[in-house]
Amino acid sequence: MLERQEFYWGAALVRLVDDSRCNSLVKKDAGYLVNSNEFVAFKYSTKSRTPWRFSFGEDEFDRLESAANCHRSVVIAFICGGDGVCAIAWPEIISILGDKGLWISVKRNFHKQYGVAGPNGSLERKVSVQEWPNLLFASQVE
Repeated sequence: MLERQEFYWGAALVRLVDDSRCNSLVKKDAGYLVNSNEFVAFKYSTKSRTPWRFSFGEDEFDRLESAANCHRSVVIAFICGGDGVCAIAWPEIISILGDKGLWISVKRNFHKQYGVAGPNGSLERKVSVQEWPNLLFASQVE
């Protein structure tokens, strides 16, 4: 029997490994190392409709912060039920998490972009559905 995590992560992983820019994928601690330099962690919500809320435990946050210190980039892929993947780089996550709490809320109107907020405010920009997995490869030199 498939675990829920496998089902939701699998949908995001297929898009990643099917991308021609993905040359390697290695399981590492709290996520995956892509092409030896880019770190990605997955969070999922089984909720079918917007908004989706994701929490970060203190240990998980510390592991992600450690990954950010070791790798060129860290991206969190928020899997929003069956709607899609909202990919956000770690520096943007930190800007909206602040020190008030460890949760992220993602919402999206039909055929629109994702709005992302945390206890320290909202992202100034909307996140396109097309950013996954493109954001992961954005820092790579072509």
